[in-house]
Amino acid sequence: MMRQYVLFLALLLNALLGSDAYQSTLSTPRRRALSPLHLVVKSSSGAEPLDSNSRLKRVILVSDSTGATAQKTLNRAFSQFDSCSTLGKDDCELQVNVFSHVTNEETLAGLIRRAKDQSALMIYTLSDPELRSKSLKMCELSAVHSVDLMGPLLDGLSSFLEEAPLGTPGGDDKVQRQDPRKTTLSSSYYKRIEAVEFTLKADDGSAPWLLKDADVILVGVSRTGKTPLSVVLAQQFGLKVANIPLVLEVPPPKELFEPCIDNDKVMCLTINPVELKRIRLNRLERSGAKQLEEAGGVKTATNYADRNYLMRDLKNARDLAQKYNYTEIDVTGRAVEETASLISELLTQKLVAKNVNNIGFENWVEEMGGDVDALELSS
Repeated sequence: MMRQYVLFLALLLNALLGSDAYQSTLSTPRRRALSPLHLVVKSSSGAEPLDSNSRLKRVILVSDSTGATAQKTLNRAFSQFDSCSTLGKDDCELQVNVFSHVTNEETLAGLIRRAKDQSALMIYTLSDPELRSKSLKMCELSAVHSVDLMGPLLDGLSSFLEEAPLGTPGGDDKVQRQDPRKTTLSSSYYKRIEAVEFTLKADDGSAPWLLKDADVILVGVSRTGKTPLSVVLAQQFGLKVANIPLVLEVPPPKELFEPCIDNDKVMCLTINPVELKRIRLNRLERSGAKQLEEAGGVKTATNYADRNYLMRDLKNARDLAQKYNYTEIDVTGRAVEETASLISELLTQKLVAKNVNNIGFENWVEEMGGDVDALELSS
């Protein structure tokens, strides 16, 4: 219980530190490669003079709030480009200047003039529709390349919800005090916390009655990484995870085979026997079991890392997966985060397969009454 409590506190702290409210302006040295680009992010204090002899690319990021969300979105977008990522291109650098809490057109006009003078790309997240409209117009008149991150999303939501947006910055403390719904901790944050709490309760087969409420159930032999994988799925993807250890001499809990359990959400973790033996031997060494065996001069009762036992252990798990049509996932050499992403993708595919008749793009167009030949698709 104490272990679970400490783990929960650590996850809670990590989730808080990862939220937008705690993001600050990032400044990285020229030679430090934290992303595919040599990214230098400046605060609103100012930018260096433009060097006409360098291949410097500038981006001016304007936000009516902290700008943290926009920076995260921008960094994700940067990762899709290989420009300046090749070693040796030291004269190629991307500089991002972040200007937060911009709420009046005078400041905005000055920043657009700055973007024009520096041949910079203007990216803005403005909640006020009037200010956003003026920004678009001024960028057009100044021939400044610009990207509106917030506008299309707000317009789409407004049309769908049939409701006008408030037009107030997301980080406005006054608005948040007036309306408790406007909080820096989003619903997805609380969903992750709930998922983590559930996952800790259902760890290592300790609460089989919770299996019916789980979003995903992990089964596998000992030392296949069920617990850390469960935690990552809960924290990063907001999934309620239960995990069940498969032991050769012990049958799985009967709740796993109840009709209410969807076998599509059960993932059986497998691993290469050589790798499993190495991990288990390491576990025994750390726990002192191997030293105890050598000191006593006799073989201990445990066959935890015995190869023959390992093979039967793994075969038992695979037989169970094949019998109930569980998805088998080989975790050999995979990082926990990689396996978690794979499981999330598999769950999405299974959900789509159940609810959508995947007939292909061309058939879908024809079904909707469109003309496939008339469509011009970009490659």
